[in-house]
Amino acid sequence: MTRLGDLGRTLTFRIAGLLALALLPVGVLSVVTTLQLLNKAERELRDGLLALTAEAAAEQEAAIRTATGVARAVVGLVPVFRGGGFDCEEPLTTILRDSPELSFLGYVDRDGIVQCGSRDQGMDVSQRPLHQEFIDNPGPRVKFSDVGAITGAPVVVVSLPVIHDGAYDGYVIASLPHRRLNRPAPGALGRERPVELITFNVEGEMLTSTVTDDAPGRILPETRALSALVGGTEATFVARVEDGGERLFALSPIVPGQVFALGSWEYRAGLFAGGYGVGSSMVFPLLMWVVSLGVAFFAVQRMVIKPTRNLRARMLQFMRSRKLAEPMTDRSVPSEIRDMETTWMRLAENILRDEAKLHDTIHQRTVLLKEVHHRVKNNLQLIVSLIGMEMRKTRASADKTALSNVQQRVMSIARVHQNLYETSTAERVRADELLSAIAQQIVSATSPDDGSMELKTHFDECEVYPDQAVPLSLAFSELITNALKHVGPRDGARTSCLEVKLTCEPGSGHGQIVVRNTLPSARRDTGEGGKAGLGEQLVRAFASQMEAAVHREDTGTSYEVMIDFPIQGFDDTDAPGDYVIPVSSAAPGAGRDRF
Repeated sequence: MTRLGDLGRTLTFRIAGLLALALLPVGVLSVVTTLQLLNKAERELRDGLLALTAEAAAEQEAAIRTATGVARAVVGLVPVFRGGGFDCEEPLTTILRDSPELSFLGYVDRDGIVQCGSRDQGMDVSQRPLHQEFIDNPGPRVKFSDVGAITGAPVVVVSLPVIHDGAYDGYVIASLPHRRLNRPAPGALGRERPVELITFNVEGEMLTSTVTDDAPGRILPETRALSALVGGTEATFVARVEDGGERLFALSPIVPGQVFALGSWEYRAGLFAGGYGVGSSMVFPLLMWVVSLGVAFFAVQRMVIKPTRNLRARMLQFMRSRKLAEPMTDRSVPSEIRDMETTWMRLAENILRDEAKLHDTIHQRTVLLKEVHHRVKNNLQLIVSLIGMEMRKTRASADKTALSNVQQRVMSIARVHQNLYETSTAERVRADELLSAIAQQIVSATSPDDGSMELKTHFDECEVYPDQAVPLSLAFSELITNALKHVGPRDGARTSCLEVKLTCEPGSGHGQIVVRNTLPSARRDTGEGGKAGLGEQLVRAFASQMEAAVHREDTGTSYEVMIDFPIQGFDDTDAPGDYVIPVSSAAPGAGRDRF
């Protein structure tokens, strides 16, 4: 009994039972049969409208095809008329007499002169809009003109281009009286459901319409322009019209690629059903469909959607605040959803435990790293103190100078580790903060505070690996220390200037360090005879470790050293290696060096 109760609470069993009661096989069969009948009636309706549209447009089609054929024949006669001095009024009148559908037939040259016509030969029509359109875009066309240039009455103009010696030389026009084409077709409109018919050209311009009032928009599709229907084959569609109702439309080409007919009649969804039998047969299956839809919707909402949304809300709450809500106690929730919630609670608890362990590990690593930097700094300061004791015992000035240089460099390394201790995280170092602190410390420790030297700094925000930050900061310390040894005021100046700069363009993958100092008028010679000093060797070694390039420039009044170094990306698999202080001398540079 307990097992049967558990099975009854499953989502599959509940939805299957409800749908089995709602969707009976008889209902499905009724719906399928009814839809087949309705589809057949709809197809017959559309096919009938297509046939009626073609029948209603038969007179317009015959007239336009006659005008096109006559115009094509006149195009062939234009060279003959030209050879005879365009004495063509009589033959064109004869052709027009044999074609009662036409009201005018003539040839107009590209200058707009009626060179050959059934009447009014020699008339200038160059200012007519239709002429300008024919000139701008030569080609066969069918147009409507509310005031014909020759007849003065509304006409439908069929035109064909005339080509003479391979060039456009005018056009032949055949005019059809609009009143004859615009009248309704008795055969099509005398039925129980009259067909409203319009014809239009390839440009989407209306030529004729059976609408007797001045509002043809009431039988035009509101969502489709006539220009969007050109070029297609026979087709039917339902669209809303201007007055808000719906009409069934049938598109039928009259002259392929030139003129099209669009027939329509009022669309009433229940009328095509064919009577009471088919319409009433839809009541039962539709009612069943509505009831089953409501039951299925209620079931899904009650047993799936609502519990799933509650579970999602609990997940979002955990994601934002890492708080676990109390589990659901509603016994109507399917067992699958309850199992999902139980699994989610276990997963969330495991995530919280793992995050706690991870945070603890990161904290321990950070503390250990800072402790390492701190101890290295303390040991280096101890070495500085020992070197200072040796300096006090030594009497030779050369030895004192050498020990002092060593002491300064050890102090520089200690400053680096001190700043790494203060600015670094577990994985990256803000190079701008590190170098700014080193510059301020070195200048404060070695320069007099009497305003005789000006320090200019500019540091772009830049992050590097700690292993890359160490050789970078050591090279930077050597450059500043050396610059302070040689800095002096220019001629006529009271103060000397030291400028340090770090530039790092986002996305470029490269950074630059620039150290520039002014030089005094009387420059001191190091006396090293062109050999590179220890500072020069250290800078080259540190730059080599960073795969950087060192550039120097001596202008006579200032000295500049620039280090162009690549910035290791934090998504790269290969991180920079450990820095190494060189113990062998580097190759000497060209010329005398400042270090």
